[in-house]
Amino acid sequence: MASPTAPTHGKLANLYRWRTGGFIGDGLNDLTIGTAAANAASAYYEVEIDGERTPDTFKWRKDGGAYTTTVAITGAAQTLDEGQTITFGATTGHTAGDEWTWGNLKDEATTEAAATAQITDSTHRILNPNAPPTWTDDGGANLLTVNFTNGTATFDNSVGNVDVDGNLGWVPTAALEKVGYLLGWSLTISLKMGDASICGNDWSTALAGQASGVGSSEALFIGGDSMIEMLQDAVDGTNEYCLLQLFNYDPDYDQTGDHFLVWATFDGLTLETNVDGVVPEKTTFKTYGMPSFTANS
Repeated sequence: MASPTAPTHGKLANLYRWRTGGFIGDGLNDLTIGTAAANAASAYYEVEIDGERTPDTFKWRKDGGAYTTTVAITGAAQTLDEGQTITFGATTGHTAGDEWTWGNLKDEATTEAAATAQITDSTHRILNPNAPPTWTDDGGANLLTVNFTNGTATFDNSVGNVDVDGNLGWVPTAALEKVGYLLGWSLTISLKMGDASICGNDWSTALAGQASGVGSSEALFIGGDSMIEMLQDAVDGTNEYCLLQLFNYDPDYDQTGDHFLVWATFDGLTLETNVDGVVPEKTTFKTYGMPSFTANS
């Protein structure tokens, strides 16, 4: 179904959080991911606590394959494969079922067009703003900007073959924890303009500067967490960015409609209500980098 001229149903937004290391759980989050992995190709890893013992044990797998199970935690660096290491801060005290998921990019192929390149594999396009990957053009063009929500880069000249590398640079879907919803959202994108008018001209002129985005929502629901915790995570760097999926047209109500995808940091919270009313949490947020748009499928 094509999008209408006047979009409808523009209220719902999904809220995902990306914790350091792709941690999902409520227990001890003390895993450090080694960054010296020498993967032969792009790969993602999953590590999950599978035993509360002395010491605790974990299982791990790569690219959704079979698990290697009941590996005892030593507290020192432990190698999974291809040089990928992990280190737990403690040998006991973890919670069974807690998990960490992260992605490494290695010689990741892109599709080039003029001065832009986009990661070809659509499942590898959500990039980690805390660990930006490296884009290399074999023709020597210099990187200008990266869109962390759709895996696209812009260069200062036409490109040849571009590849992308970076441990922790890719955020697999399994590493995103859906924690809530926004209702009645708004997103405002602005572009700073510098006055370049010349005396004697009838019309003023301007030069484009940097773009930025701010947003808000009239209500927020977070299951099993609180907005106060989300704000605190942003302040202390535990979870600096959240991923927002902002729907402005979804006629089938199946979360495949027109939507913007944006990394953002929540920077405000307002609680207010009338007598006998439901307490809505009104929030404000700032975007990190450029949003991307996906049309209704």
